[in-house]
Amino acid sequence: MRATILSHEKPSDASSVEVHRFGFRIDDEQPRPMTESISLRTARVLVEHFEDGNAFIRMLRAIVAARCEEYDDLLGRVYTDHPH
Repeated sequence: MRATILSHEKPSDASSVEVHRFGFRIDDEQPRPMTESISLRTARVLVEHFEDGNAFIRMLRAIVAARCEEYDDLLGRVYTDHPH
């Protein structure tokens, strides 16, 4: 599996830091990749409850670990089940 961060959307209200949204694509062995988005708040909850081990969780950990000014630097980053 591969997870790729495609986009970052800033909240319209600067006080809503938890509402940053990240678009991503999951490439698995399915016929077509899945494209979705997730909020920073949801990413934090998932990271708290799931152990590392797959591309999706690795991607979420990178989002949660990044500082606000680094979010756009995550665009295009690819995470795999087995890091190289």
